[in-house]
Amino acid sequence: MAMDTLDENLSGAVLQALAASTPKFRPRDYSRPPIPAGIQDEIRLKNRLRRGWQVTRNPALKAEVNRLKRTVTRRLNECRNEQWSATLETLHPEDKSMWRMTKRVMRVPTPSSR
Repeated sequence: MAMDTLDENLSGAVLQALAASTPKFRPRDYSRPPIPAGIQDEIRLKNRLRRGWQVTRNPALKAEVNRLKRTVTRRLNECRNEQWSATLETLHPEDKSMWRMTKRVMRVPTPSSR
């Protein structure tokens, strides 16, 4: 029992040290908002129909998959635009949030070597 507690404490301390010392394990200061449930349901339906089309090659299923793909893409873009607009409305130069966002948006990603 005491060894289990000691093991848990040691494991927790190692994970905390790793999180504090490694940028990869630090929590992000922002997170991507979740996809609304209605859009997730449409994505699941589209994927289910696509799997059915791959098995049957039914042209009616393929037409429905294509229609759902356009609908899902449009709704996701609308949702992201609404979320971005809401984020922009919360920015204020007084609390430096606007400058932090500008810095984040202007950051150029490093190309991968793949």
